[in-house]
Amino acid sequence: MKRVVVICLILIALMPLPAIGFGYHVFTVRTEPDFGEGVFPTSVMYQFNFPVPDLVDGSRTEFAFRLDNGLVYRTLRQDPMTGAIMAESPLSYDYPREYTVHYDEFNLFFAQGFYDTDFSANDLLTAFISIDGRFEMAFERLSWMSGKNETEGLFWDKDGNYRFPADGNWIGAPELQDDRSVFQTSITLGLMVDYMRDTTSTRDGVKAGFYMRLAPDWMILTDGSASFLLYWNEFQFSRTLYSIPNGERTWFSIVLDDTLTYRFISGSKVPQYVQGGDIWGPDVPNAESVITNRLSLTFYGPQINSRDTYPSVSLFWDTGWALGKVLNTSSGKSIIESSGSCGLRAEFVVFGIAEFYYEIGCSYDPPFSEEMLVKQSFGFSVGI
Repeated sequence: MKRVVVICLILIALMPLPAIGFGYHVFTVRTEPDFGEGVFPTSVMYQFNFPVPDLVDGSRTEFAFRLDNGLVYRTLRQDPMTGAIMAESPLSYDYPREYTVHYDEFNLFFAQGFYDTDFSANDLLTAFISIDGRFEMAFERLSWMSGKNETEGLFWDKDGNYRFPADGNWIGAPELQDDRSVFQTSITLGLMVDYMRDTTSTRDGVKAGFYMRLAPDWMILTDGSASFLLYWNEFQFSRTLYSIPNGERTWFSIVLDDTLTYRFISGSKVPQYVQGGDIWGPDVPNAESVITNRLSLTFYGPQINSRDTYPSVSLFWDTGWALGKVLNTSSGKSIIESSGSCGLRAEFVVFGIAEFYYEIGCSYDPPFSEEMLVKQSFGFSVGI
């Protein structure tokens, strides 16, 4: 029934499209590193920008519909029944915790820019509002299932017994309770500041974003499986350290980027897709405050025939901290836990449409007592 509701909402949103003329379309196909070694597409993002006039002279007005769907792999991070963080006592949870999630998310958003500047390709300030909806359905990983009955739920053992009681309140994983499918709606407000001169192979300036996502359990059309308020702030500083120009392109350049994010989440039912921060390797624990930082040094060049065809190699260093009360638990416990990783990512971009990548990294400071992790992946994405 939830999936039918999602499909109906998407059809209603798409019905006006043939009547409004041509707009701007974005279509992107992505891969999941854990699925088929990153070779086979696993998700698709489609966006249609309605052709609306600019409401403020010299500034950009955008009204768009975005649909993102596919599958992702997740790891169960908290005990579903108690909310205890599993990484704190790994020997108590010595069975596979990975599972597959199919998701469909739509966003209908309006954005208005202010204060055009020659320094940045975007307006100095951009405010936006978005109405969001997300459907998820979770499945057992095929590598763990040992019988056909296990397709009916998650986390069975090899004797056919449920690893967690099917009844009761799954406080630690609210989106996996009952039939393991959810439909959640939310409203997002945001303000972006862009003072960045970005020519792909050179970047100089600063960018910042301030976001709030409200998803109470009384939200219209929601099934009550989520109840949270997310504040998400992001700050980026970039500097071109070295560049060898080639007309409007470059033969070679070195760019330093530092991106700092801060998240504050409150709520009694926080789904996993809004937890944690942006960091390579194991996520930081599910706490009220999460701080993450990525420092990267990227080597570009040469740009071949056009600015958007080039190879690049990026060295990155990620750090993260979880602070404050642990969410999705009744224990009231507070933590201060750090995480750290470093690695390398190589890319080759063709006309800004196709991107091929290889990534290898080491999580040298996983949360709690988990062992150091080294992992590599490769794949591609295609966007038109």
